[in-house]
Amino acid sequence: MTRRDLSGDRALAAVVLAAGRSERFGMPKQYARLGGERLIDRAVGFVRRFTDRVIVVLPEGHAWEGPPVHATVPGGATRTESLRHAMTALPEDNEFVLVDDVIRPLATCRVVRDLLDAVAAGADAAMPVWSLPDTLKVLHDDGRITHAGREEFVMAQGPTAYRAAALRRMFDDLADIPIEETVGIERIGGRVVGVPGDRWSHHVVEPRDLVLMERLLGALDDESGDRNTGYR
Repeated sequence: MTRRDLSGDRALAAVVLAAGRSERFGMPKQYARLGGERLIDRAVGFVRRFTDRVIVVLPEGHAWEGPPVHATVPGGATRTESLRHAMTALPEDNEFVLVDDVIRPLATCRVVRDLLDAVAAGADAAMPVWSLPDTLKVLHDDGRITHAGREEFVMAQGPTAYRAAALRRMFDDLADIPIEETVGIERIGGRVVGVPGDRWSHHVVEPRDLVLMERLLGALDDESGDRNTGYR
């Protein structure tokens, strides 16, 4: 398949993973607010820029209280189990899957377009990455540290994009599914590629991360009115 932008293509579906327990956060993270909007609503609004086939994965027993979506499914014990549940609601004609997570509310449209281009060009999976600014060290059990370097390392981010066939094969072929699905794609011999990420696309871990992101939203909007951050 030649490179093409899959935005609006009926071959594309999106999965929003929002079933986490958020133990470190102290409350269901997906319902926390950024810019006056719940993280789950921001994620759904973001992926709807690319497809109207949106599958939302919610905690067991939680109801979806947002705009109409293609389907909602209950989550599993891990991220990949939640994605497995979402795949049961995926339309048969979908060739590609965009997987977004509520924990990265500053993801950009540019990154998603690059991800979709990568899978349309033949990759089985694509994820955003950026080079580490700091040197990595290995901490051993006895307290020693040894040098690891940084040249060959990158920081992985989200969202991620996949060929639907590769995801289905991973779930069919692997009895023990790893906690991160690109690892599973690698294990079945699939090709996972990186696209340039964005170091400002932070991971929400603690409530204070949202304080930082509120400030970043204003600064990034001032920097460029066409940046497409924050699911606006």
